Amino acid sequence: MTTNLKRIEETSKKFNDNIEEVSKELKRIQSVKCRLKKFKGKSTYEKEMTEVLQYEQILKEVRNLLDPREKPVTKFEQEDVNQLDYDETIKAIRSIQSKKTLSKWLTDVENDNDEYRNACKIESMLITHREAIKPVDKDHVRKSDVQTIIDTMETSGKLSQEKLLELLKKLV
Repeated sequence: MTTNLKRIEETSKKFNDNIEEVSKELKRIQSVKCRLKKFKGKSTYEKEMTEVLQYEQILKEVRNLLDPREKPVTKFEQEDVNQLDYDETIKAIRSIQSKKTLSKWLTDVENDNDEYRNACKIESMLITHREAIKPVDKDHVRKSDVQTIIDTMETSGKLSQEKLLELLKKLV
């Protein structure tokens, strides 16, 4: 099912680019779809279900436009791994190890499936990356924390000196 980008933008504007409103509408349309499934004998079932499914897909696209999701660990490539800091790497390792455990017995033979082999490959990339980087020392400040303060200062215009000091003291 292909979706029209113009229609997605129009739908987004219809909800004033508000993610909560889009989520409410998505839940509503999913309820409509659930109720409609009970009436498969209805003469207009095919037409109505097609319209509901198309609208649901558009709402999902709008949601993804307004609130993009991070790439799941199971789809990581080497470039994605290289962008992680130490804490994010540790979190990703835990996630992929969980995936390995869950996919270990997907076939009758232990460890004999593509999902498990892919998880092993990603885990080895993450472990290698973890060895190459260091955790942030207590005496150091993360670049991302400083960048967050800079972004806050730029977006909010003139910050009061007290608010600026409060943000900086959180770093220390």
